[in-house]
Amino acid sequence: MQNSITPKLRPCKDDFIPCSLDELKEIEELLEAELPDDYKDFVLHYGWSYFSPPAVVKTIEMPPKGYAKPNDDFVDTGTFYGGLDVEDGWSLLVDLKNMPQYEVFPSQMLAISADIGSNQFLLGLAGEHRNKVYFWFWDGYTEPSYYESEGLPVPDNWQFDNMCLIANSFTDMLSRVRLAPEFE
Repeated sequence: MQNSITPKLRPCKDDFIPCSLDELKEIEELLEAELPDDYKDFVLHYGWSYFSPPAVVKTIEMPPKGYAKPNDDFVDTGTFYGGLDVEDGWSLLVDLKNMPQYEVFPSQMLAISADIGSNQFLLGLAGEHRNKVYFWFWDGYTEPSYYESEGLPVPDNWQFDNMCLIANSFTDMLSRVRLAPEFE
């Protein structure tokens, strides 16, 4: 018998803390790219939020090496970033301006959520990555200096070595959310 419990989006505090249109405009200016409409709609209505009961996202690609058990094709969901009224640095705009990981994320990607281990969900805003959602695995990150110290050339796609494709759009990502296996 399959469990009928479905994860629901919940506010992190008493109410959702969405982004404002001005915040989204500034984000687009900083990243020099337009946010996808489905994500804009989400963050304008919900913002700082999470799924409850605990949920996972079924991935398109296998998670990065070291993240999950072999053959597991899901990652834990995280807390979505919200508007400027968010406490403790969960603001989309504040994190864009201050998060040191932006120095190593592929260009024109926006961190939209983080799991409990500080792994990030990145939304592609340009080129072949536009609209796609990726999982960025913190422990799988390798700095270019590692390759150089080992006498190896830095791979052209080094920024993607610790990432996997989760979904082809933000809406697709939401459709891939399911109850975490330990709660089934």
